[in-house]
Amino acid sequence: MPLENLLTLIEKLRKRIDRHGDALRQSEALTRYALIDPLLRELGWDTEDPNMVVPEYSSGSGRVDYALCKNGKSVIMLEAKKLDTPLNDAIGQGIQYCLVEGTEYFVVTDGRRWETYETHKPVPIDDKRIVQFDLKDPSAADACLKALALWRPSVISGQIAVGATPVIGLPDNQTRTTDPQPAEETTVQPISLDLDEDGWQPLSEYNPEPKTQPPGEITFPDGSHALPKRWYEILTEIARWLVENDHLSESRCPILRGPRSKKSLVDIESVHSDGTSFFNCKSVGSLYIDIHGNARTLINRSKYLIQHVDQDPAQFKVRIP
Repeated sequence: MPLENLLTLIEKLRKRIDRHGDALRQSEALTRYALIDPLLRELGWDTEDPNMVVPEYSSGSGRVDYALCKNGKSVIMLEAKKLDTPLNDAIGQGIQYCLVEGTEYFVVTDGRRWETYETHKPVPIDDKRIVQFDLKDPSAADACLKALALWRPSVISGQIAVGATPVIGLPDNQTRTTDPQPAEETTVQPISLDLDEDGWQPLSEYNPEPKTQPPGEITFPDGSHALPKRWYEILTEIARWLVENDHLSESRCPILRGPRSKKSLVDIESVHSDGTSFFNCKSVGSLYIDIHGNARTLINRSKYLIQHVDQDPAQFKVRIP
């Protein structure tokens, strides 16, 4: 999830609120469709994947609009309201439901205002709130930083915290002059596009230019390395590491190319869900990896695959020749 993409989306949602506010104030369903779902998807929550997002989640304890899940278990219960509806009425009941279900976080939003609560914290309700932001804050960059608290890899790793400055690529008039306060006892490291002294760059920030040579080396979170010679080998070596470290398996397949794609990126057969065969693929263990695409496409799909299996692309690094 490049931060520039998140900022662009937030700016788009701000304009959508201005343009369609009257209609959004009349409909929770429209608010969810136009404001809430797009932000969840950009933050890594695939709203079309029932293993990741369960709408209208209910049990004997109650019902919420969304359960955001890790391995089939909810990590966030989210209550949605139509635009400009007061949020306070939903907080107490939502937290109580989370306590019964064993869910650590509760989020309530009207699409514009978002509040996140740590449900099991033994303090009064107001003190359980760990992050809040408003998409219509004067600075879109400020909202962008705070929204990062709900980025899926951070949530499932238990590292909920607002982003740290700087946000790369923002216009000068949108950058913050002071750092936001992180959630209690958690931090997120600033993101930089600069290479380190040895030429390494986080995969999360790597966007290759056309007709360039592939990185000469990739390092994985455990410190192991691979030496790709072709662009597709970045993707296949990442897939191999994920398989060997039990992050990627047949049970997670098929993994599509993207949230709205009907084509598979990884599957147990080299056939897409529409019946067409992979145009070009490589096998990694019992899995087939679709390797069709140019350099930028393959890098973006590598990042997507890592995020899809609950890992952080920033922990994978490439060495630029």
